[in-house]
Amino acid sequence: MENCFGIIGGMGTMATEDFVHTVNRLTVTHRDQDYLNYVVLNDAQIPDRTAYILDQSCANPLPSLKADVQLLNRLGANFIVMTCNTAHYFIPALTAITNVPILNMPALAVEAACQLQQPRPLRIGILATTGTLKSQLYQQLIRTNGHIPVVPTEQQQAQVMALIYEDIKQHDYVDQIKFHGIIAQLLGPAHCDVVILGCTELSVAQDAAPYGSKRVIDAQYELARVTVQCAQAAKPTMILRRQQSMNGY
Repeated sequence: MENCFGIIGGMGTMATEDFVHTVNRLTVTHRDQDYLNYVVLNDAQIPDRTAYILDQSCANPLPSLKADVQLLNRLGANFIVMTCNTAHYFIPALTAITNVPILNMPALAVEAACQLQQPRPLRIGILATTGTLKSQLYQQLIRTNGHIPVVPTEQQQAQVMALIYEDIKQHDYVDQIKFHGIIAQLLGPAHCDVVILGCTELSVAQDAAPYGSKRVIDAQYELARVTVQCAQAAKPTMILRRQQSMNGY
């Protein structure tokens, strides 16, 4: 298969399915051959990323992620995406072994958030796993772009983790009241100008029960949008490297 890109998924599987659906939906098609060529590695056995970041005595996801990158190298993928924000903690180690660019979802989400036409600097809220927050992935990118990162309170973060792990991962259920309430807490009392959904399970929630506001940035949607652009471009590697350069990668 020529001109394909690789998807490292399974973190979780429903989020991977949502990403593929979004890529297909964003691709303008009139026949079977108009869809994009891609390889999905739904590696559901990758150990939990947040568990490892919080306690490195837990199973390390990096060997599995490296094996998936190496497989996509052998399959000739033009570029790679990962359908997990927290997995981007391992981007430096994965970039060191890949033959092709890895599109950076947090960087793309922050870039989209920075487009909001508001007085600067922006207060940018982050809804993500505790592992992603501890890794400072989003906070560093937001500060690099001259804005202010805002993270949930301890009580709010407990709600976020329950939504991600208990509702969506365990029960494939989106509690719209809980989901919208968490966003509203950041846009309201926390005075955020924009909120990033920095977990692909939250992207699943946004797809199932959209919070209708331009002030909410879905990181996985931004990844899907740029993935389609790169896959359709004559020189995707150049576009990917430009995107990475704009965000400090």
